[in-house]
Amino acid sequence: MIYAPDEDTLFLLDNVEPKGRILEMGAGSGYISIELKNKGFEVLAVDIDNEAVKKIFDQGIRAVVSGLFSDVHGKFDTIIFNPPYLPGKIEDDITIFGGKNGQEVLEKFLEQVDVHLEKNGRIFMILSSFNDLNYLKDKFENFCFKLLKEKKFAFHSIYAYLIWRCTDELPWTTRQELENGGIH
Repeated sequence: MIYAPDEDTLFLLDNVEPKGRILEMGAGSGYISIELKNKGFEVLAVDIDNEAVKKIFDQGIRAVVSGLFSDVHGKFDTIIFNPPYLPGKIEDDITIFGGKNGQEVLEKFLEQVDVHLEKNGRIFMILSSFNDLNYLKDKFENFCFKLLKEKKFAFHSIYAYLIWRCTDELPWTTRQELENGGIH
């Protein structure tokens, strides 16, 4: 099942400031990968769906079938992920349901991403009001989370986040912004 571009896809793309080699995880239709390739970026699109990967590849994008990082090799400067974030059974619809609490897929991603992220690399990700951000921050204390923008819907909100290793340089921010509460 291929995830078609929706409001969250466009919202994420509007908030991505990519650099270097890019990996789009869970690429679905490949919309973000195609847009970034057209801007001259080197992109690898990853999806668990064979049909999605074939369609992306047919657009001239390097694409790999992989369950998260299982068949991904190398490191990337920018990793983009619009994860399935709604609470529900993953097997019912892997494109929208992120597990019982809506964040099991997200947690697996964060457990595996570090080895694929270049020094000073950045992750752009959608989180949802269904997700427990405080739990994620505590569990993944090696990562810093910066809220870039919020979009409200009738029954929930989504958030574009910038995530990076706390030991790396702070992207797009200064120590002064950090001290003034600019990092969430």
